[in-house]
Amino acid sequence: MRFIYLLSAVLPLAGNSLATSDSDGTYLTATALVTKNNNSAFECWRLTESFKRSSVPGVSGTQVATIGNFSNLAYTVLPPRYNGGLHNAPTPQLVHFISGMVHLTLPHNDSVDAWLLGGVGGLLFATDIEGTGHITTYPSDQTTVAITAPFEGGRIPGHVVLAEGPCVGKQTFI
Repeated sequence: MRFIYLLSAVLPLAGNSLATSDSDGTYLTATALVTKNNNSAFECWRLTESFKRSSVPGVSGTQVATIGNFSNLAYTVLPPRYNGGLHNAPTPQLVHFISGMVHLTLPHNDSVDAWLLGGVGGLLFATDIEGTGHITTYPSDQTTVAITAPFEGGRIPGHVVLAEGPCVGKQTFI
């Protein structure tokens, strides 16, 4: 079954960075690229550490999700209709697309893909540093901007897998 998501003026596409709630709190949820049996695959992850109330001046009282320590943060500007080709994540990293549109496909499995719309829904955990890799294209007529943040020491944050495939469905945005 091929997942296709249409643009909406209100909701981001697959790969949504969302907050899911349960009786223990609210948690950051986002699509992840992982390696399984030497192939890249999508999973929907929920971080195991819940949002906490911040005491940092300027954002005191707001909700904060601690994701990890990062090194070599980069701000990348991708031209319209850019094709990133087949590749693996260079290192386990958080990628936040802050503008534009991203289409992720898997070379060994055309039955599932992910579309990310820059902004609140543009968060991705890219951890498929081995295996067949993924293909990233930027199909819109606008520039896409991404912030890449490699996890210090390659340490991926604690998480649970909510589902195989990209995160989809109606959930609450923070």
